[in-house]
Amino acid sequence: MDSKLEPTKRKRTKTDEKYSEEHSEYKPLCKYGENCYQKNSYHLQKFRHPQRNPVPVVKPEQELQVKEKSDESVLCLMSSGSTGMKDQEASGADGTSSVTAEHGIDNQESKEDNSEFACSPLDVKAKIKQKFLVEMPDDFYQLWAFCQSICQQNTLGKLEITELVGPFELLDQTHEKSKPKDKSDNFLTWWRFYYDPPEFQTVMVDDLSKGYHIGYFRDAPNEMPAFVGSNTESEGCVLTPMSDNLFSVVSQLLSVTVKNVDPFKKSQLMSLKKQLEDWADKNGILIEPQNQILKKRKKLMVAKTFYECGIVVPVDKKTKVGYREIPETSANIKKICKKIVESRNISEQNKNSDSLQELVTYVQYANDESDYGMGLELGLDLLAFGGEVFHPTILHLLGVAYELLERKEFFLILKAHLNNRRRLAAAKTEN
Repeated sequence: MDSKLEPTKRKRTKTDEKYSEEHSEYKPLCKYGENCYQKNSYHLQKFRHPQRNPVPVVKPEQELQVKEKSDESVLCLMSSGSTGMKDQEASGADGTSSVTAEHGIDNQESKEDNSEFACSPLDVKAKIKQKFLVEMPDDFYQLWAFCQSICQQNTLGKLEITELVGPFELLDQTHEKSKPKDKSDNFLTWWRFYYDPPEFQTVMVDDLSKGYHIGYFRDAPNEMPAFVGSNTESEGCVLTPMSDNLFSVVSQLLSVTVKNVDPFKKSQLMSLKKQLEDWADKNGILIEPQNQILKKRKKLMVAKTFYECGIVVPVDKKTKVGYREIPETSANIKKICKKIVESRNISEQNKNSDSLQELVTYVQYANDESDYGMGLELGLDLLAFGGEVFHPTILHLLGVAYELLERKEFFLILKAHLNNRRRLAAAKTEN
């Protein structure tokens, strides 16, 4: 095994060195720059703020205006893109304050300094991006507005067939008294299931005994979702693309549900389906068949991965630089992983890890030649396979890949997930 480790040490890339340095002594530039709203000393020490402007002071009368705005209906406010709601501290089951996900502060630091929340954005879209590190598309807010129009009140989970969770909870002003059972004190782990990659953000759940959930999948954190997909944790890691918007997904769910209900319930659900589709049509939202979404996705994929929904990375059309295949079949990689997980002791585990270490070395070579997709693929494969033994390798592979691909937000999500990775489904199956 030692002989196979040596090439990795000799062939360490400049990006790897920068990555390690950046996470120790390098002081990163604050994302908000001179317009940063943060005031606490921890944040100011951790991030650079060139030419920072003074933080505006909110007068009492301005706070009163904000409070009055929060009483307006969500349906009206969605059209303006802001709820104007006064930010509240989100807390876990034990009442401790949540982490500010934007800056990757861990849970312990969050508990020691709660002032991050005092300056959270008032605009709901900015608030969601700050907490979850990604923006929600228009259909997210439109579905919420639709729910309000049929519910006549500001509550979650009124679609009869599914429950709205995650980012939707920041739109709901009544959820504070009834927090979800699995909520931690880090927004990045809200409704994050065992196999979920950083690219996936859950927004709906149904049968939690099986871990069935639906969410947005995006290839880069600064892009809108590539599709809406689903996963059933108890059945494994596969992520299935369903549509490119939530209206189409709910329509699909209703079509399936009506087949197994009594006539009275069927009539209600069919009525809801028509309301949903009429709303979508009125707002220019297309409800496409699932097979069309799958065809579009396959054209973009450079590799399938164990998730089967594929990855997309920039590839030069002429030189083909950007991605190269892992020099091993998916079936054999799964066999290698299985042997490592089932090792009886550390000595056997080290021996069984030789083949995997060789693949990691190939990734190093690929990174040197700008084929960043290989590391992304192998890292996601290990995450999808499951097993705590792979966590250090996953953090290295995906840490470098996300750095090179300029997808750093995904690495913050990954770290939060692996620090609190657990199976939420009651029924569990192994790969």
